[in-house]
Amino acid sequence: MSRVRQLIRVAAVRAGCLEILVVLAAGTPSAMAFQAPPTAVIVDIATDATDPNNLADTEPSIAVNPKNPGEIAVVSFSDPWDADDATVMAPVWKSRDGGKTWKKVLQIARPEAGRSGPGDQKIIFDANGKLYVAELGIGSDAKDYIYRQKAGPDDPLTPGAAFGDDQPHLEVDPSSPVGDFVKKVYSPFLAVAASPNSRSSDNLSNDGGATGNDSGVGDNSAFPNRTTRIAVAPTSKSAYIVYKTREGAVGSDFEKAHFRVKRSDDLGATWDALGTQGVSVHGSNPAITFFTNNFGNPAKGKVSRARSSDGWIAVGPGATGGGPETVYVAHVHKDASGFGQIFVARSDDQGKTWSAHRVTDGTHHSAYPEIAVAGTGAVGVLYIDYDDSGASTLFRHHFARSFDGGGTWTDQIVQSFDPGPLDNAADGFLWGDYNGLTANHDSFYGVFTGQSINRTKAEFDPIFFKESAKNH
Repeated sequence: MSRVRQLIRVAAVRAGCLEILVVLAAGTPSAMAFQAPPTAVIVDIATDATDPNNLADTEPSIAVNPKNPGEIAVVSFSDPWDADDATVMAPVWKSRDGGKTWKKVLQIARPEAGRSGPGDQKIIFDANGKLYVAELGIGSDAKDYIYRQKAGPDDPLTPGAAFGDDQPHLEVDPSSPVGDFVKKVYSPFLAVAASPNSRSSDNLSNDGGATGNDSGVGDNSAFPNRTTRIAVAPTSKSAYIVYKTREGAVGSDFEKAHFRVKRSDDLGATWDALGTQGVSVHGSNPAITFFTNNFGNPAKGKVSRARSSDGWIAVGPGATGGGPETVYVAHVHKDASGFGQIFVARSDDQGKTWSAHRVTDGTHHSAYPEIAVAGTGAVGVLYIDYDDSGASTLFRHHFARSFDGGGTWTDQIVQSFDPGPLDNAADGFLWGDYNGLTANHDSFYGVFTGQSINRTKAEFDPIFFKESAKNH
């Protein structure tokens, strides 16, 4: 849970048993991103009027209505609900002009009396343009809830039954307005209390999030799991989950891990299409990934934590002559450069085999990757690095695009800032575990916690950006 979370130091698992084809590129010119001038459209979601309390707006998530791409929704930590008063609601930020202007719509009430929140949260639209939000509520324990739109788009959302534990995420069918998928809602989470180790799990709902059933997905038989993310294929009945298994510390800020993908071919009922463990996207050798509360340089300013900030999954249209879909996983690995780097692994055979290229250039520590695939087939990766060569640490939000399936990348810095002077930038947390990225048709849409734009006081705000998915 983002605001009440214990540090769990544990270890992780063996390599997958299926065939794996992987190239962990060391950063050859063909694999490295090259820097391009910033071209993304960037907008501060908050204003002095809509954010009078200067809230930190951390861990944002973004969704675009497929029925109307001009309608965009964002959740972040931007006012809580009231645990004792059901009339005091948490907000959804909404734009109905493609991200140019935003309003704060109060429509997320407490899910149960006595539960504070929101904690971790994720937002999405279904194929009919209905809004869903996964929320973590904290009481004597942590429970997750799926909120669904039952009335008008700005009316209070309806919470479903409590389930799960920590770090809920969310996915619905991206393309089918009718049929088997339409009321399928997937909410992966981390079962922290699972014995003997925390386990990546999924709550599957067949009624739009009103009720659901939990099932273990990750293999925690030997080691704990973490960083559970999900994607649903637009062209088949397959769903994919990536999770990491942890193998112990490497120094004070890194650990060994495997990023494994599991697949369901029966609408989330079972997750064994790629075996019990799933398939490691980087082969039998472990990745070296961040597990730290000191992402940055503590001697030169504020730092962030990077613990569940190192893996993301997306599915796009299949390559010509390949399978029905192409699966991509972005993850962190400290390679021969000595820096934690962002890699993207690709599978054209529904997760059985993988090839990988490095996105970043090997000159700075990088983490927090989110990945999305547009209708054009273009792939986008949002991530953060930092530069501590000066008197204070500068954190930089990057957006990289690939138009050849992840082989080569063009990178732009969408914002660079020093969080030191920002009063609401919490040292040791900053933006939290993740930012947000999605795609619709020929555009990418992102949100990150960054420095405010045109505010009376410089502070952390949710920053929206939009970028083309066309190879101009």
